[in-house]
Amino acid sequence: MFFSHLLVGLSLLFLQVLQLLPMIVLYGVFLFMGLSALPAMQFWNRFLLFLQQPSRYPDTVFTRYMDKARIHMYTVWQIVFFGLVFFVQNMSAISIVFPFMTLLCIPARLYFLPRFLEGWELLLLDGDDLDIRAWENKKRTAMHSIRFNDVEDSTVHGKDMKEISDEEEVTDA
Repeated sequence: MFFSHLLVGLSLLFLQVLQLLPMIVLYGVFLFMGLSALPAMQFWNRFLLFLQQPSRYPDTVFTRYMDKARIHMYTVWQIVFFGLVFFVQNMSAISIVFPFMTLLCIPARLYFLPRFLEGWELLLLDGDDLDIRAWENKKRTAMHSIRFNDVEDSTVHGKDMKEISDEEEVTDA
């Protein structure tokens, strides 16, 4: 990480040399970098789900546990947010508020999206990998206990299923 920051800082010393490069070459480099990064982007992979048959969806945590319509709804909301930010950026009369619009995406995620999606769904769609693994382990343990009747009624390791779901909501928040 430090090495990349060092190289960016050192590039300031070579601005006159960089100006000799044609802009089309730099555009090509940035286009290549962007296109080569697409397969690793979850947003892009969820966007591609619009074009695939549900039986051909990749096996991810959110496709395993979530309804397909809910996944698409989250992706549409992200496209709407992106469109609003892009619109503000490209309208010269209001482009001064671009940083503010970008900042508004945070409260939109924290307060607006939970009105449409459950906390566990948001966790699966954009949560931290460790939190997702912890949720998945809890889910697997609960399902295993219920399936094989390891414990009586609706308890898992001495906890009521209601307590487990309440813990998940606290973890999600």
